[in-house]
Amino acid sequence: MSKNANIYGKRLHLSVLLIVLVLAFMVGCARDSDDTTYTSNSTYTSNPTSPSNPDESGNPSGTSNPTATGNPTGSSNGSGLDNSYDFVVARVNGIDITASDVRIGLHHAEEMMVWDYFMMFGGFEIDHDAEFSPGVTFRRAIKEEAVRIAAFSKLYEEHARQLDINLTDEEQILIDEEIARLIEQFGQQELNELLRADGFRDQYHLAELYASHFILDSLINVIIADPEQFARFEQYIPEEEPAPELLGAKHILALFANFDTEEEAEAYAWELFERAMAGEDFDMLIREYGQDPGMMNFPDGYSFGSGDMVPEFEQTTRELAVGEISEPVRTVHGFHVIMRTEPNEADWHRLHFTQPRTLESRMMEAVFQGFQSMLDYVDIEFLPALDNLALGQ
Repeated sequence: MSKNANIYGKRLHLSVLLIVLVLAFMVGCARDSDDTTYTSNSTYTSNPTSPSNPDESGNPSGTSNPTATGNPTGSSNGSGLDNSYDFVVARVNGIDITASDVRIGLHHAEEMMVWDYFMMFGGFEIDHDAEFSPGVTFRRAIKEEAVRIAAFSKLYEEHARQLDINLTDEEQILIDEEIARLIEQFGQQELNELLRADGFRDQYHLAELYASHFILDSLINVIIADPEQFARFEQYIPEEEPAPELLGAKHILALFANFDTEEEAEAYAWELFERAMAGEDFDMLIREYGQDPGMMNFPDGYSFGSGDMVPEFEQTTRELAVGEISEPVRTVHGFHVIMRTEPNEADWHRLHFTQPRTLESRMMEAVFQGFQSMLDYVDIEFLPALDNLALGQ
């Protein structure tokens, strides 16, 4: 009624990746659709054509760099962590953003910007060297958008530090247990290979992102529980949306696919209608003779809004009084004998995979929007080493 596979032929489906997608979407929505220069409130300290600088921003030559900022050659620091992407590629409010921070968002940044590319060039065959805005290639624009995604995390993590919000022992145990489970499932080497294919540095990098998720969750709860803290985010609270106008109905369906002719389906529906009008229990008739298996999951009836059901079903339901039963109604599915019921908003949300918009959920959205909007007022400094981060890395 109502991607690509990687070289291993499989992907890690980790819940934490959903966080990345959400953050990527939120940051993308914050960008003005007409702003394709990606220069607003940002300080460029590099030129895409200029030689790179082998200082704290990374070593563009590919040779080993023994500084604390990391070694972009892919070597290990001896502790088991892959520090090959720990070189700094940008800064937000003076906070370092490393290549590791940016790598996870590169793929998502490109996906977000593909439509902009299509609107500009009229096709989806991507030329990363095409000039996306004056002096900025599409490749460079993707990297800068990925920096913005990483900058979002840096902003809320810094805010959490200011409020002395830290990972709890219980949360650390959950992270350790999840990492241990993944190692047991895939093996240490294959796990890190799969993680790198998804943009992670290694298992420790994944643990950092899990920790960041817990910190964000705690930060939001602290802010919405403190009126003084929430005051700075109150302006972003979305307007309360009116509840949809819902209808409720249960029905006995004679499905066309179960009959040789349409006439047989109609006769079947009329027989059941007459039995219902003679006083037989409608729910019993649904269970014994109805041909909509979905009704078994909604014994009290479907709850639906305008456009959720086929027009004939909706219109007939609207014309009935609660408890009244219709004559057989034809739709593209078959013939329906409909009884109108009281709608249930919780069931409507369940059908639409949504949650009711409570005041708390709207306050949480406001905090997200508030941190997102901060990106429009901070200085993002792109360092020369950003040029050395390949999109496929």
